[in-house]
Amino acid sequence: MGKELLWGYIDRSGQTVIEPRFHDAWDFHEGLAAVKVEYQRGYIDRCGKYVIEPRFSACGDFYSGLAPVMEDDKWGFINHDGLYVIEPIFEKAGEFHDGLAFAKTDGKYGYLDPSGCWVIPPAYEAAENFDNGEARVYSEGRWFYIDRNGNMIPGRKEEQEISPEVWSEGVSVRVEGAACGYIDEKGEFVIPPKFTRAEPFHDGLARVSAGRNGKWGFIGRDGKYAFREKFIDAGDFFEDLARVLVKAI
Repeated sequence: MGKELLWGYIDRSGQTVIEPRFHDAWDFHEGLAAVKVEYQRGYIDRCGKYVIEPRFSACGDFYSGLAPVMEDDKWGFINHDGLYVIEPIFEKAGEFHDGLAFAKTDGKYGYLDPSGCWVIPPAYEAAENFDNGEARVYSEGRWFYIDRNGNMIPGRKEEQEISPEVWSEGVSVRVEGAACGYIDEKGEFVIPPKFTRAEPFHDGLARVSAGRNGKWGFIGRDGKYAFREKFIDAGDFFEDLARVLVKAI
């Protein structure tokens, strides 16, 4: 019988700083990371100690001091102490971005401020996070963009089905043939295409795979390995830590 796959955390040198013992794990935000043990989710600090014991069936990351959590099939928002600041009364809720979070009530989505007041009343069939002062919402059979006051942004074109190149830290992943590399803003390769999979840079490191059993490693901006592929799965670095999936010892 195969060994259990568990999530832990590494630092920027590739050393394990939080032993793999979680069934799922998410990125660190505001010093805390959501983790899953069995069917419950809670939050740990950078030492791997539980700050908020697992008791939620679903949860999100902390932004603006608050995180969305689901308990007894209802969503609310907790603070870093695990106390409800916005009571769990919603059918769905998202993270705070640009100071607003979407929430669903009576089948409609709107946007809340950190005090739990509706800034944009629930009127949409679907809604996404705010980013740079605008959010995408769905109503009456179409997607469109609104500003922080809930006004539709005229002339804002719908996103294409094929995602454009994602730029991060001055470079973007470019596929050439069957290999991935990184280009600069002139379209020239600064890291040659030699990977089977590659992800955008974050905090100076990028996840890559060169086909060694499909495992992930990390490279620096010079294209050299910070540490080679040894992880079954991995997340980006946030607050100098990255989540990684390995076989339990």
